[in-house]
Amino acid sequence: MDYSEDAERFYLNEKNKKKRKEIEEKYDAVFYKADDNDLPPELENEFLKNIEEFEQQHENAKCIKVIDLIGNPKFKKIDELSGRTLTDTIDEVLNLYGKYGINVSIIEEEEVTDRDFYIFLTEELPEEETEDIKISGWTTNYIYEEFHPSDKLDAKDAIKDTLLSAINQNREFEPAYVADDKLLNSEGNPINKNEFIDGLYSLFENIEKIIESEFSFKNFEFGHKNLVKVDFILRYREKESFEEIDKILNFTFELLHSKYGGMEIIKYQLD
Repeated sequence: MDYSEDAERFYLNEKNKKKRKEIEEKYDAVFYKADDNDLPPELENEFLKNIEEFEQQHENAKCIKVIDLIGNPKFKKIDELSGRTLTDTIDEVLNLYGKYGINVSIIEEEEVTDRDFYIFLTEELPEEETEDIKISGWTTNYIYEEFHPSDKLDAKDAIKDTLLSAINQNREFEPAYVADDKLLNSEGNPINKNEFIDGLYSLFENIEKIIESEFSFKNFEFGHKNLVKVDFILRYREKESFEEIDKILNFTFELLHSKYGGMEIIKYQLD
């Protein structure tokens, strides 16, 4: 790097430091420190400009309905559409949202019919309020399940988070999706939370290092009991021997709906 390039980089880094401090003081923003080489100063400068522009617009932004933000289009009624026409029209509506920086997605796609999704896109979401902020490159993201919670998705989240916490032996914080009470051991007898967590974590205490992990969900039953079967597929390095081990653990989890939303685990057993 010649002197002029070095001087320009130094100047831009100093400018970025000043801009970060201004944004932190004015908007109570928090920037996490990263290695100096993680982000080129040119990109950081552009990022900070966008942050500042967003905060400036956010301070004075008016709340408007999504339908107003996307130009008040007239959507066809669901009864006017069917089959292939409905699928194509959904794509057209999504493209329209995209032109205004709005992304709409479904996580558990197999659970949502085209009919329900179209009604959501053209009747429900348009009535939502959002801030009227327009910044090039910025997007607003909506997920269908945020409006229509999915037991299947909530159960997956609870199981994944709990098992990943267990294989990493993270005891600093309790797993977020284990219930505080009504916990059962594999025989169906009541146990306390510490016993429940200790038993689960003990299944993975011989792991030195995780190499790969994968979840394969097999079956969901929701009703009087909420039961989920999942294969937890692991490749890990074992303590003491340092041998690489491939293992599949076949779990059945029982869950309850949480009063805070989502689902909580109350029982597990190895099949």
